[in-house]
This record gives sequence, structure tokens and C-alpha cells, in this order.
Amino acid sequence: MTRTPAETIVEVLSFSNELGDCIHELEKFNPREWRRILGWLDDAGLAFYFLEKLKNTNAAETVPAWVMSRLEKNFAANRLRVGDMSHRFGALNQKFNDAGVRYAVLKGFSLVPQFCPDLALRHLSDLDYLVEEQSLSAAQRILLEAGYCPKLSRSNQESILVMPGMGGPSRSAVQYDARAPHAVELHLDIWDSDQHKLPMLPQQFFVERAEPTYWNGFTFPALADEDAFLLQILHACQHLFTYWIRMSSLFEIGYFLNRRASDASLWDRVEERVGDNLMLREFVVVITELVGKLFAPPIPPLVRAWGSSIRPGPRVWIENYARHSAFCETPGYDFRLFPRAKLVLFLLQEYTYAYARKHTLENRMLPSMRLSRMVSAVKNKPSLLLDTAWWKRQLLLKRSLFHALAALRYFCEIPRWKWLNRARMRSISANV
Repeated sequence: MTRTPAETIVEVLSFSNELGDCIHELEKFNPREWRRILGWLDDAGLAFYFLEKLKNTNAAETVPAWVMSRLEKNFAANRLRVGDMSHRFGALNQKFNDAGVRYAVLKGFSLVPQFCPDLALRHLSDLDYLVEEQSLSAAQRILLEAGYCPKLSRSNQESILVMPGMGGPSRSAVQYDARAPHAVELHLDIWDSDQHKLPMLPQQFFVERAEPTYWNGFTFPALADEDAFLLQILHACQHLFTYWIRMSSLFEIGYFLNRRASDASLWDRVEERVGDNLMLREFVVVITELVGKLFAPPIPPLVRAWGSSIRPGPRVWIENYARHSAFCETPGYDFRLFPRAKLVLFLLQEYTYAYARKHTLENRMLPSMRLSRMVSAVKNKPSLLLDTAWWKRQLLLKRSLFHALAALRYFCEIPRWKWLNRARMRSISANV
């Protein structure tokens, strides 16, 4: 089977013990492919996980010296960025504590060591907090006083404030620079059903369930392991339903599974937390099996049992579309004649209310959120209308073409989707 360069990188990062021929496929990449794959590694958040794997398997010589040099240089810069972010993190936590803000740290610093062995392997673009509603205004005030600026959010369950920097993240070393901008996100809840027109989920995460966590001399409240796993699942779903999921999020779930798949006590707690919520249970199956297709970690017996009884639609999507969704092109990064990004709508519509499906489909055919953010930015700063560089960064023509072609691909795929579902139903009926 012929693999793309990105698929080869993912195969190299597999948690299976056998690297096979994939490590030698790296030697076949030409300079142009390496330049593209380095950009993809930065965007996917896998650059330093890949660097670590090359070192741990004594395979550094399989890639060109200039590639190793760039990875090492960016890794050194990222270490400095993590150090700078850790000081900001500690200072904000202290201010929150002094002001009586009730919070729990999400993602980021709380992922070590269960989801990530070393924080320097991650690109930190934001700090996430779960806060109680009565603490939100105090937390916002602290961030404003610290120099953060409010940013438009797509969800009414979060407030985003940004610390301006030397420029927006890019595929170059700029994104790893300590001076690059970063955001702080304050979450009242993690799941926003209105964003995707999905059924409500009972609130899953609570500040009072947080546990003391220790990292590099810092002590802060963070989610218990079972809650952290479910958070990563829901976070992955949120991004999956917006057409692009950061590959490192899936890799880190795989890292967790590789460490904890046989921990029966943990999965008993996960089962208790999920309860009889069918949608949440299927989300766990969808994301876990997607991670399994990409990075081959062990799948917990609980998730295998849930997967055996999953409904036909999600099962068809997992088997025929899931892996492709992880490698989907984005208008800001790559171009394909008929992008597959919107094929995730088949999965999304398995969970949307019947009356909301037509509305959801119509909204998802066009980049409405991007346009609303552009309109808001112009309202706040009318001079942007004359800013050529700003218009160039919006990639308006490229994004519009992307959405139009992706929508066409979706509509052309409908007959196959229906045929696959009918075949699945026939198979189930024949086995009854």
C-alpha cells in the first residue's frame, strides 16, 4: 500500500513495537516533500514527538541533516517558550487563588505525565481553565489587568483572551518563539450543544471534582484521570466536527491508552461517568477507534464492548471515513480538487436532532463563522478594510473555493453513504 508522507510519519509514531519498512520510507522523501511535511508536522503538533521517536529508535540518520537541524532548533525554541508559559501559568494561578477564583486546569500543563511525557514536546498556544460561573468575572478582570485582550469566541460557554505577541502562528519557527501570542480560555462547560446543533450533554466536568496536581514545582487543581480522558474525547469531537482535528490530540489519547488500557479500575470509573448516555459512549468509541487506526495503541475491553453494539451509521463512518478525516486538507494549508473535510457531516447528522439537520447542513456548507469573525474584526478596526496584508491572511478566495469543492464532494458521496448503510443493515439482519 502506497502511503502519503503524512501517513508514513503517523506510521512511524505508532505504538506498536514494529517500525517495519516505514522508517526506511523516510529516506525516500525528496527535499520538496520534506519541506511540506515539516509544515504539516508543525500544524499537526507532531514535530517534536517525531523528533523524539527518531532519537529513541536511533533512526535520526534516516532523515536529512537539515531536517534534523530544523527540528532541533525549533525544539530548543519551544523549550524556552514552555519555560516562559510556565511562569505566566504560575502567576495567573496565584492571582486566581488570591482572588478566590474557583478553577481547574484543563489540557496543557495538566496532560503530563498521563497524556504527554514531557511538556516541551507540545506546542503550547493557550492556557485552558474550567471556572465556576460566579468566578468568571473575577477571572476575566485578572486577565485584562495582566494585559490580555478579549477575542470573539464561537461558543457562549467560553471566554477567550489573547496576549498579543510578535505575530500570528505560522509554519515557521515563529510559532515556537516565546514572544509569539498565546491565549487563555475560560470555560464554563466543555460541550456546547448549540455550536453543532447536537443534543445536550449533562455537564461532565466540575471544579469540585478537581484533584491537586503537581508539575515542575507547581501545584494546581486538575481533572481526575477518567475526567481528563473524557475531556480529550469531547475536545477531539469538537474539532472533528469543525473539519480539522489536530493530529497531536489523537496521538496523546493514544499515549494515554498505551499506558492505561489494562487499568480495570480506571475503565470502571469511565463507565460510571458515561453512564447510559448513548451519544457520549459512541463518541468514546469513534475517537478511540480512530486513534487505534492511526497509532495502534491497545483498545480497552470496555471500549471494545461498546464498539460491538454501536449503531450502524457511526460504525459505517468509522470503517470508511474515520482515518481519512484525520488527514483532511484545510484551506490554509493544502489544496485538493475535492476535499474530504465535509464528509464528517455524515457522522454529525447521526447525532443532530431531525428538525435541526437541514439547518445544520445549510450552515456547514459555507464558512459562516470565518465571515462573522472578519465582520467583527472590521467593526472593531475599520482600517483593516485597507490593510492588504490582513486580507491576504484571511485566504478568502482559497477558503471559499475549499468550502465549495468540499460541499460538492459531500453531495457526490451521499449515494455511497446510503449504500454502505443499507449494506450494514442487511449484514446485521442476516446475523440475527
